[in-house]
Amino acid sequence: MSKIGGRLPLHCSGVGKVLLAHAGPELTEQVIAQGLRAYTDRTVTAPVRLRALLAECRETGVAVVRQERTPGVESVATRVINADGEVVAALSVVVSAGSVDLRTVRPAVIASGLAVSRRLGWRPSAGVR
Repeated sequence: MSKIGGRLPLHCSGVGKVLLAHAGPELTEQVIAQGLRAYTDRTVTAPVRLRALLAECRETGVAVVRQERTPGVESVATRVINADGEVVAALSVVVSAGSVDLRTVRPAVIASGLAVSRRLGWRPSAGVR
């Protein structure tokens, strides 16, 4: 399904969407300009839809991907924040489609991201940039 340290497109992977959402509009526009390749029939290829999903990710701190890159694979990803409030990484859980309800995985993924962020010195008062 995926591998640690592997490379995936920013626009259709959970970790990629989290990183893209927090990277700034310049990178988003660059990714869109290069073309949003469809890997499956579920890949988000419409720039307007991608921008909306990235805005939602910035608001919630979570990206959910359902079979966008690989058929039969879903993921939930969240941000990792440093002491300055900058998103410096992302983590995700990747599962076989339909094996779990992603709504039940989401809280654990968020809690894990917050735990790592706290270890990096982040505090809620720092906010998120």
